[in-house]
Amino acid sequence: MSVEVPATRRTAAGAPSVATRARLLWPAAAIAATFALTFALRFPSFFEPRWYGDEGIFASIAASLRDGRMLYSGVWDNKPPLIFFTYAAIQAVAGVGERPLHIAATMSVLATQAALVAAAALLFGERARPAFGRAAVAGVVFALLMGSPLLEGNLALTETFMILPASLAALVFILGERHREAGASPRVLVVVGALIGIAAAYKQVAIFDGLAIAVMVRFRHERALRDLGALAAGFAVPQAALALLFLATGAFGAYWYAIVGSLGMYARLAPSIGVLRRVEELLPPLLVLGWLTYRHQRVGRLGLGWYSLAWLAFAFAGATSSTFGFPHYLQQTAPALALAAAGLPAPRVAAQELRAVAVVAVAAVFVVITVQAQFGHAFYARKQLSPHWYYAAFVHRQSGEESVSSYESHFDGSVPSLRALQTTIASDGAGDSAFYWSEAAWIYAQAGLRNPTRYYTSVLGTRVPGARAEIMRDLAARPPAYVAISRQAYRPFPQLESFVTQRYTLIAVRGNDWRLYRRAGARGTLPPGTVVR
Repeated sequence: MSVEVPATRRTAAGAPSVATRARLLWPAAAIAATFALTFALRFPSFFEPRWYGDEGIFASIAASLRDGRMLYSGVWDNKPPLIFFTYAAIQAVAGVGERPLHIAATMSVLATQAALVAAAALLFGERARPAFGRAAVAGVVFALLMGSPLLEGNLALTETFMILPASLAALVFILGERHREAGASPRVLVVVGALIGIAAAYKQVAIFDGLAIAVMVRFRHERALRDLGALAAGFAVPQAALALLFLATGAFGAYWYAIVGSLGMYARLAPSIGVLRRVEELLPPLLVLGWLTYRHQRVGRLGLGWYSLAWLAFAFAGATSSTFGFPHYLQQTAPALALAAAGLPAPRVAAQELRAVAVVAVAAVFVVITVQAQFGHAFYARKQLSPHWYYAAFVHRQSGEESVSSYESHFDGSVPSLRALQTTIASDGAGDSAFYWSEAAWIYAQAGLRNPTRYYTSVLGTRVPGARAEIMRDLAARPPAYVAISRQAYRPFPQLESFVTQRYTLIAVRGNDWRLYRRAGARGTLPPGTVVR
């Protein structure tokens, strides 16, 4: 149900009356409350330990960039570059702790929410009467999705930062469409495309957010081909700038493999699904696209209000384009879902809208089926995604009912493991270079250790063609003071085992967790065979 701001009543002096100011106050307060809700829900994330694997990769690579290593040619991960540059900027300002990351992520989420609330007010209101009531609905839905840990919204991940430029692109597009009867000008669409290009430099699936805008341009603009060209040109600007950067630094081949070539490798790592499952995933966007095509053929130029539905359909396609069951993939749908929720029709809809409601209902059924099939296990199996567990654990920590170490160990077994490894290396004192064959990349950033290789995880060290041979060449050329091997690594590394047996001394073991080796000839204080608890 839409609650709109009434026409302004003015006093004789021309100022709004007291009654009018009062009626304007409550929607403003309601919208402000949605921002407070987002901040309150995310506040416990400021006290989380360094536990999440992807954050550890980004933080450690960013620390290496700040030490002068070149992205992709000197340090490598299969992600677009902006997440690493963002982390490096945060570290330059506030250090390598977890709290600065989550504060920065919260600021990005709040900025995204501001763009989304403004987009809802414009999209569902009239020129002189923005839909503040619907904007508040969008704010609440977004706060619940991106404030709680349900979609891993409490973390600082690629999607967390990607949705800001994608949502700004949506806002600029809506502003442009409302400003001109014929639709947004090519100049505006260049800006929109550039924002999508920036979002894709965080994660490639932002292209799907751009496709939703492209569909609306196709169905709304008389000179659609020209305007789609402007949109594509804008997208190309930041992408070309990044390509030129890595071309100039000699890292273009490694950059291209990271953002394009490695997609096949990543797809092979993902769970295999049958044809029926893939059809189920594609049905929601195909149903919506089919409906929009039908409407365009029947009535001509589509109303701008259909944009929220198009955006949600394509964002869902992007979130499920990989078959991995990581809930943070669904963050891509959060802005679009909030905007679509704000635009829900009143319970009594016009007859001509009933068919649209039916299409959306059918699409929603397949969305639920797909989300359950792809992400359901994570929702049920991982306590970190449970809002009840997350906030109860935080309250117990703050009240003193649970110790900080006990609280941190609940998140992930890597927290005490890495702290023990960091303490052991610091106690031995033989150097500040190390290679850790594991999935726990946080050790490099949190302990200030230099990795002599390009690779920070055992999965990429195993799956990237030629990675193991390169790692061994780098270790032989620049042997680090320490090599640690995790028993929970993605795959064993026989060549590494042989290397440390010949050149290193086993100095510490932590149960069934890790083994720590010191380079032969390096001076340390720990006796060989130290048992770490």
